[in-house]
Amino acid sequence: MNWFCFVWTVLFSMVWQCPAAPSTPSPTAPGSTAQDEVECPSNCVLLIYSNRSTSEAQDPLVMTSTELNPDHYEAQRAAHAVRYYLNTLYGTPFRQLSFSKVHQARTEDLGEAGMKYLLEISVKDSLNKSSEKLCSAEVVYPRGETQQPPKVQISCAASLQLNTSAEEEDFYKRYSAADSAVSGKDIPDSYGHVDPEMVPFWKLAGVASTFIMLNESNENTLYNLAQVAKITQLESQNGQLRLEYVVLLHDMISQEIIRWKMLVSWSPAEGVKVSDTQLLPKCHCKPPTP
Repeated sequence: MNWFCFVWTVLFSMVWQCPAAPSTPSPTAPGSTAQDEVECPSNCVLLIYSNRSTSEAQDPLVMTSTELNPDHYEAQRAAHAVRYYLNTLYGTPFRQLSFSKVHQARTEDLGEAGMKYLLEISVKDSLNKSSEKLCSAEVVYPRGETQQPPKVQISCAASLQLNTSAEEEDFYKRYSAADSAVSGKDIPDSYGHVDPEMVPFWKLAGVASTFIMLNESNENTLYNLAQVAKITQLESQNGQLRLEYVVLLHDMISQEIIRWKMLVSWSPAEGVKVSDTQLLPKCHCKPPTP
């Protein structure tokens, strides 16, 4: 009778679940095969096996992708990282790249590898303000105990490369052969004024600062150049204009003003390079009034 009951129960379970309530399961070691025990009406026992471990069966599904409001801080911060990156590649004393709008933004949690931001943005060029490019970009902020710069990729990077302009060539020839070195401080001044002769040096500082801003960026920062505290032209080397800057960077999140010294070189052929940077002691500095 018992053997007949067992066979009948197994066959019947294929088309109809045993109506009895499950008994209290015995403890199962993590990673082992889960086994549920069900009592049937005729005192037979049906063992139902699952190929999922106990931990897999109990863990909830974790969502790793999140849509962002394109106008909110998280999306804007990632777009600024793209701006820094593009200027390290293509910025000059007469050309700066920025973005006019973030159209779409979402994140993907990469676990220990970091947080990825996927963006659709409009990139604008200061040399061609009437035309913008719609580009896809990825920004990954690594996780770890030490500061690591975000990793940036953008679909339209190659199309943004331009030939040297006549304006850049004239500027380079003028200051590489100058009898006296250029120097200045507090650019712009407290009224937001920049002397026309110093505008290219101010813009060069903005491009060079993006090397620092990109390297220092994380998910809790948002940098802008506030002021050139000091500029000194050094002797040219290897066909490169060389300048030493002390700049004030404004972190929009903490509202902190951070001083950096940087050694910058530039030529139309080689582009902007930052060969040395130094974080200076904090000071009670205020950004210039717009």
